[in-house]
Amino acid sequence: KPRQASRAKLSYKDQHALETLPDEIAALEDKISRAEAALADPELYARDPERFEKLTAALGRLSATKETKETEWLELEMKREEMSSSAAND
Repeated sequence: KPRQASRAKLSYKDQHALETLPDEIAALEDKISRAEAALADPELYARDPERFEKLTAALGRLSATKETKETEWLELEMKREEMSSSAAND
């Protein structure tokens, strides 16, 4: 029976990630919004093409990182729900 109980809990690492990922995602969304706002300036490219390129590259990296973290959070949340429902059925 103790073996089943241990399976019904997330590892410390997974639990920590589940708790911290929403804040990390929110911080990424904030950075993405700021980059998008800067890129919305129609004269940015003409005025500062180097900054435009850096912002464009950063926006791509930030978006990819956000997508990865959202996927990780979703997978952990599904795992947690699955464990909760299987523990409730025991």
